[in-house]
Amino acid sequence: MGTKLLRRIANGIEFAAGVLGAIVIASVTAMLLRARSTEGIAVSPSLKYALVIGGFLLALVLAAGAVWRAVRAITTSMEGRYLVFDTPSGPVSFRAASVEQAINRTVAAMDEVSDASLELVLPKGAKVPSEARLRCRLYDRPNLLAIQDQVRATASDRYLDMFPGQEPLPVRISVERIVFETPGPKAVPPAEGQPAGEASAESLPFRPQYPVGD
Repeated sequence: MGTKLLRRIANGIEFAAGVLGAIVIASVTAMLLRARSTEGIAVSPSLKYALVIGGFLLALVLAAGAVWRAVRAITTSMEGRYLVFDTPSGPVSFRAASVEQAINRTVAAMDEVSDASLELVLPKGAKVPSEARLRCRLYDRPNLLAIQDQVRATASDRYLDMFPGQEPLPVRISVERIVFETPGPKAVPPAEGQPAGEASAESLPFRPQYPVGD
């Protein structure tokens, strides 16, 4: 389960808990007032109003806080995360998800890697990531520790290829599974300047479709 999914689940639980707490407080306040009046206990009108106003204000604060946190979480997810680099012509922003996808593609193309999922850790207010967290599945090979070193170097080098002059990106690797099946053919990333849908093989020579004499 990814960190993003866990964060969404936590936000949902927090929102539900806030709304439920507001409902419980409002219900208990109303039940308490009704119980006192039916048991014949004398309660001054000012005390009743104070209990009603205090209980419902507390319920309103809880509900408003839950809604505010939910709106903030949705707004943050819609805004997205961006890497910002200062260039002589001005700052340039790159969407973090696009950078993650590019590094994932390179790592997943390794013969030793079954699949990979990389997430850039971008602290609040930071322009560049502090580290990368890579979750992957590796094929069964001798010396897996050496392979994870290769995976870490590949991810870091790909980041530096995209953004030369930056500090090396620390990569934290978590191997989720060792795959014992025989790996199939890997999809080769397109060459530089070549569209993804364009074939990388050389064009076949022209062959005429009519008989040609000697």
